[in-house]
Amino acid sequence: MKIWFQSGSGYRFNPLWEEYGQNLYKQCMAAARPGTEVYVTGTEVHMTERDRYKVVQYYHGNQFMNNMLKAEAEGYDAFVMGCSFDERVDEGREMLDMPVIGIGQANLFLASMIGDQFAIPTCEPHIAQKYSELVRKYGLDSHYLRGPYIHQISENGLAAGLNSPEATAEGFKAVCKKAIDDGASVLIPVPASIYQTLQKAGVSNSMDGVTILDPVAVVIKFAEMMVDLKQMGIEVSRKLQVYGALGEELRSQLLNMYAPIFKINIPEKLNKK
Repeated sequence: MKIWFQSGSGYRFNPLWEEYGQNLYKQCMAAARPGTEVYVTGTEVHMTERDRYKVVQYYHGNQFMNNMLKAEAEGYDAFVMGCSFDERVDEGREMLDMPVIGIGQANLFLASMIGDQFAIPTCEPHIAQKYSELVRKYGLDSHYLRGPYIHQISENGLAAGLNSPEATAEGFKAVCKKAIDDGASVLIPVPASIYQTLQKAGVSNSMDGVTILDPVAVVIKFAEMMVDLKQMGIEVSRKLQVYGALGEELRSQLLNMYAPIFKINIPEKLNKK
């Protein structure tokens, strides 16, 4: 089984994200079953403000769509959107025949299964706001402990601090404790680099009996499960306006029609003009 893990970072293109990307790969492989291959990559163009503005996410997301096509052409079995906000997951499920799994959706639903109230320890207010929107989208409001639970630090600062995580981890441990005191039974660190920081500082997957999810491990296991289910004939609904499949001819027409506008990089294998 081959899984493409799409990070929202600049890994492979920006040296700042090198250690983060290598740790991310280790997280993936620690979770993957024997025989599963995982390819981890970020994006070539990576604005620092990508997570803050919808318009930046809109243009940035074209890189995710291009990589989905590339993953399909290279024979991958599943595509994981490792960006915290599940960007382009819905579109990807329509466009591809392989499972497309969002890291947010996988972790939010697992948290609601294995606990009662879950909380999101995070590093910036806009992330807390966006997760409130995701929780509403997925219909999980009744399980969500809003907080917010924020230890303020930029995502670039998080990546840079992985070499000496102790000071940063103390701040996150404090917000985790606050969430637990408020009634959380499951914690989902967002972004996933927070989990890396806590792990490097010696924090386990449990704090005062409360489960701390490894978001990367969770989504890898979901990806493997979705591939298994697809092989059994169980996949996303193909009802129109849910994840209706375009079909090969319409998809080819779509990609070629909009490529000049969106600069879509169509792999040669898929370029059926």
